[in-house]
Amino acid sequence: MKLLKILFFLLSMNSVSGQYVEEKISKVYYSDVDTITYKYSSYPNLFELDLSKNDTISPGTNSSKGIIMYAFIGKDTLSIKGDNYPFARRSYVTIKTPKRTTVVVFRFNSSASNFSQDYINANQGTVSFDLPEVYELANVIWALSPTGKEATNLQKDTQYYKEVENYFKPYLDHPVFKKLILENQNDYSQKYFQFRENSFIYEFKGSKIVKGATYNYAFGADWEGFTNLFTDLLPLVQDFSDRTNFRTFYKKHKKYYSNDLKRLQELLPIKNMWHWLENEFPIKQNAYKIIFSPLIGGSHSTQKYYGKDTTNDSWFSESVMFICDANRYDSNKELTEKQKEGLMSGVVFTEIDHNYVNPISNNYKKEIAEIFNAKVWSDEQNGFYNNPQSVFNEYMTHSVFCLWVAENYDKETSDYVINERVKMNVARRGFIKFKEFNDQMIQLKNETPTKTVAELYPQIIEWAKLQR
Repeated sequence: MKLLKILFFLLSMNSVSGQYVEEKISKVYYSDVDTITYKYSSYPNLFELDLSKNDTISPGTNSSKGIIMYAFIGKDTLSIKGDNYPFARRSYVTIKTPKRTTVVVFRFNSSASNFSQDYINANQGTVSFDLPEVYELANVIWALSPTGKEATNLQKDTQYYKEVENYFKPYLDHPVFKKLILENQNDYSQKYFQFRENSFIYEFKGSKIVKGATYNYAFGADWEGFTNLFTDLLPLVQDFSDRTNFRTFYKKHKKYYSNDLKRLQELLPIKNMWHWLENEFPIKQNAYKIIFSPLIGGSHSTQKYYGKDTTNDSWFSESVMFICDANRYDSNKELTEKQKEGLMSGVVFTEIDHNYVNPISNNYKKEIAEIFNAKVWSDEQNGFYNNPQSVFNEYMTHSVFCLWVAENYDKETSDYVINERVKMNVARRGFIKFKEFNDQMIQLKNETPTKTVAELYPQIIEWAKLQR
């Protein structure tokens, strides 16, 4: 076959965002049959593409350095380079056969992470804790910004926050703060997570902030071009770091951060949670990473990353959780140590178990959509979870935590922790039938202890039908 050199004619909207590329190939390809084959330079496998099936017109793989897609169409070979790693690329190709004309979208998906084999080998089966330096820089900047000063989701009643205020007080006129004034407060969560989470992918090299080699994106709406608020403001963040000698401040507090980290480890039995969840769900994870800051209040999130494990031709998965520190419950002197552990565990558990709950929920999308679109499940305080699937997943996620608590703590402690979880969901998060839902889940588990949580989905869904 003759290898053609293809000239790419970009669509008028070529760069949609970041370095995401969308292009139209001008040449029309011809094939005598409705089945073509294609392969990738990094894989030996040859794949078939049936042009008569609508669900097979968008084949693709994740972008990676040096990867090339080869499509064998009639007498021609089409080659497309995934040369804009780690961003996405969409190439539209017209293929004609005696029966039809099909536009095939050959995809190189964006790659949110870049796990080396050494990284995978070192982190297999591990739980790690960290407060990355650039990440704390982002938390400091946000906390000191006009928007952060008005926010209620940050920890400001601590000695550490006072030290942040005192150290950086001379620099509050820095231009980075003007860029963090929000005209619409409804944008707060999106902007906050974009700025905070995406700082995680950066690190210091000397005094310069550079993107690290392991992660490419952490949070945002642009999973093709990776645009985000932190990257947009990186020159100003760098200037703020330089002018304030932020690295000196961070270094002076290393002992405080280290003690904070140790205390988190004491209160978070993550391996216990991990093993319990994998007994209750047919899903496996390979590693967990806990990223925390003393400035975070109640806004927690999680992101899942994948990489190819070439040693056994499988996928390595890592869940990264962004959470508060132990002061959230250590500051309450009336709590017992076990109560603190149970409450703090809820912060991480309800992030971890989305990795298990959500995939099983996907098997019941139709039923969930019909049941959990009713107003009976949430009120106006739920402003973030705005579709039936996300509402159900929150109910299930927090109820699964309560099941774990009931099995792992004495009755007095478990009753207290579960009651606090119920109050939080009903009174503050808007999930107004959580108590009834959770009571039913506990009853189902007690009545059928040999069934896993995943196996109880049909029963809890049947119960939920009667609540509308």
